[in-house]
Amino acid sequence: MDDTDLDAKWELFLEQQGTCIQEEIYQELEASSSLFDVLDGTHAKWSDEQLLGLLLVFDEAEAEALLSAFHAGVDGIEEAQFAFAVWATSLMGLIRECLVINDGE
Repeated sequence: MDDTDLDAKWELFLEQQGTCIQEEIYQELEASSSLFDVLDGTHAKWSDEQLLGLLLVFDEAEAEALLSAFHAGVDGIEEAQFAFAVWATSLMGLIRECLVINDGE
């Protein structure tokens, strides 16, 4: 099969099936647009009501370490306060970027 035959078959397929496939993809994107997926890299979204949703993903050890740092910081341990502040700073960076993107739209 040469390139011309392949191109012709592809064009015929698109004529017969393309609209249906396009509609299925669009419907799936619409249905899942408000969902977060841990694996897809989407961790922040603005809703139609202009509410910002954030997805934070931790394994058990990370969650325990973050809580330990928070509680130790509350108890006055400076190293823990610093560790928690570093994490909070990265979260504020994510929120800041979301605000910049939202202002640009």
